[in-house]
Amino acid sequence: MKLLVQKFGGTSVSTPERRQQAAQKILQAVKDGYSPVVVVSAPGRIGEPYATDTLIQTAKQECPAIEKRELDMIMSCGEIIAGVIVTGTLKNSGLDAVLLTGQQAGIITTCRHGNAQILHIRPDAILKHAAEGKVVVVAGFQGISEDGDITTLGRGGSDTTAAAIGAAIQAAAVDIYTDVNGMMTADPRIVSDARTIPAISYEAAYQMAVQGAKVIHPRAVEISMRYNIPLNVKCTFSEEAGTAISNDSAGMIERPKNFATIGIAQQKGYGVLKLHNGDGFNHANTQAVFKELAATGGDKDFMGVTENDIEIVAEEPVIEAIGEICSTEGIEIQEKRTGCVKISLIGRYASDDAGLFSTFVEMFYRHNIKVLCTFTGTSSISGLVETEAMEAAVQAIHQDLF
Repeated sequence: MKLLVQKFGGTSVSTPERRQQAAQKILQAVKDGYSPVVVVSAPGRIGEPYATDTLIQTAKQECPAIEKRELDMIMSCGEIIAGVIVTGTLKNSGLDAVLLTGQQAGIITTCRHGNAQILHIRPDAILKHAAEGKVVVVAGFQGISEDGDITTLGRGGSDTTAAAIGAAIQAAAVDIYTDVNGMMTADPRIVSDARTIPAISYEAAYQMAVQGAKVIHPRAVEISMRYNIPLNVKCTFSEEAGTAISNDSAGMIERPKNFATIGIAQQKGYGVLKLHNGDGFNHANTQAVFKELAATGGDKDFMGVTENDIEIVAEEPVIEAIGEICSTEGIEIQEKRTGCVKISLIGRYASDDAGLFSTFVEMFYRHNIKVLCTFTGTSSISGLVETEAMEAAVQAIHQDLF
C-alpha cells in the first residue's frame, strides 16, 4: 500500500467548483497507484459561514470572555464540516471515502488550548480504512488531549496535521495544496513578477515560513525534516509542479556570489523598544525584563545589551508587555515604536557574507526607504521598516537581487 497525504486549504474547499478541482487531484493520485489520506481545512475565510474566524466571531458575540476550552470546540467544527462536504464530493466522483475527526484519527496533543502540540498519532483507524481501499479524509487543525479535551493546533494547524500523519503512516510524500503555485521568491500580491521556487531544502523552507511566508506552516516543515518525508507545495487550481521540499537543495537561485538567495518574506505587527537603565547596568531592574521575555517564550528577533542600554525587536504583544514591566520597574523607555514590518532576505550563509549585509542595507537607502534597524541570523538578513514602506521595500529588494 503506497500512501500519500494530500492537504487542501480553506480556499481549495470553499466552493463546489473548487472542491471538484480538489477531487480531481485526489482521483489522479488514485490512478497513480496511491492510497490518499486527505487532510482538509475549514472552508473559506472570515465572513464565510464556516470559516474558523467566523466561528470564533460567532462564539465571542455571545460571550466575549469565552473560555479557550469551549472556543476550541467551536473552532474544530469548520474542519469537520469541510470534511463532511469533501467526503460527499469524493463519493459523488465514484470514490469510496470515509471521514475521521482528529480524535478518530488518533491525533493526541498537549492540553494547550488554541495552540496545542501533537504528542503522537495512533494511526490504526487511518491504516484500517486505507487497507479497505477507502480514501481517508481527516479533519485538520485538531486533536484530543490525553485528558479527553478537544484541542486545536493554532494557525496553519492543518499543515501540521498533514505532516504529522505523513510521518506516522510513513507516507511516500505529503502534498500541501494551496491557492498559489508553490513557495515563491516574494509575496505575489506585492511583487507581480515573483517566481516559484522549484526546489528548496527543509532548512530554507523552514526559514521562509518562520520569517513570514504564509504558504506553509513551519511546524509542518520541521516534522517533515525530522522524519525525512518529501514535502511538496502545489496549487489546487494549476498543473504546475510547485515546490519540492527535501534534503536536496538543487534548484536554489544562486545569487549573489557565495550566497544562495532563496526569497523574501515579511511579517507585520512588529515593534522596537529601546531602554535606558541609568548610569551602569542595574541587574535588579533588568532581571524583570528578561523574566518577561522568558515568560513569553523568549519570542524576540533581536536583543542588544550595552552597559546602560537595551534594544529589543519583537512582535507587538511582547513589546507591550515589556513596556509595562519597565514602567513598574522604573526603567526609562528611550523609544517605543509599534506598527512595524520585519522584512527578511532568506538564504544560506547570510551571517558569513558581510558584503551581502552591506548590499541589503544600501538598498534601503538607495530607494529612500527608512530602515529602523537591521539584524542577521544564520540564514537570514532582516530590516525593520514602517508599515507604509513595506511594499516598496519588498519590491526594491526583489528587483535588485532577483
